[in-house]
Amino acid sequence: MSRSSPEATIDRVSGGPSRLDFAVLSAKLTGVALASYVPLNAVKLLALRAAGARVGRGCALHHGLGARAASGIRIGADCWIAEDVSLDGRGGLEIGDHVSIGTGVQIWTAQHDWRSPDFAYESAPVRIGDRAWVNARSIVLPGVTIGEGAVVAAGAVVPKDVPPWTMVGGVPAKVLGRRPPGMRYELHARRFKAWWW
Repeated sequence: MSRSSPEATIDRVSGGPSRLDFAVLSAKLTGVALASYVPLNAVKLLALRAAGARVGRGCALHHGLGARAASGIRIGADCWIAEDVSLDGRGGLEIGDHVSIGTGVQIWTAQHDWRSPDFAYESAPVRIGDRAWVNARSIVLPGVTIGEGAVVAAGAVVPKDVPPWTMVGGVPAKVLGRRPPGMRYELHARRFKAWWW
């Protein structure tokens, strides 16, 4: 569990959500997952918004999207969410504008405390800054902030904050290099998404 963000607080609840909460969350997760296989971006966006997520303009969503507790998910404008991505809103997930999320990325905001005698459920928000790039098969853990313009290399496990305009990689992720600060590109995500994806 990352505790590196000063504003990231750990919310601990013994036992996790109630059965009713779990049933509602499961129904919404299933609805978004099924809609993600419809080959129309508008249907995917509609399903994610209907489940409670806030999604900005010009985003491209691909098949296999998993969205736990979608009402806790906020996605900015012009974001690319590739295939088989898992987004977890239970602890709160904020994704900025012009963010690229690669194939198979998992972003978690809740988990169980492995040290707890009653397997306590804990959550903490994840924040991803504008123009960040989270590459394929990487995993972001609860409480992490990924700074503006930061890059997470493929396959990385990110347990602590990533400074703006840096590239991190490895398990656990560490700084590998710097990216030129202040880039202002746009992804044009919706324009470049094939309709059948």
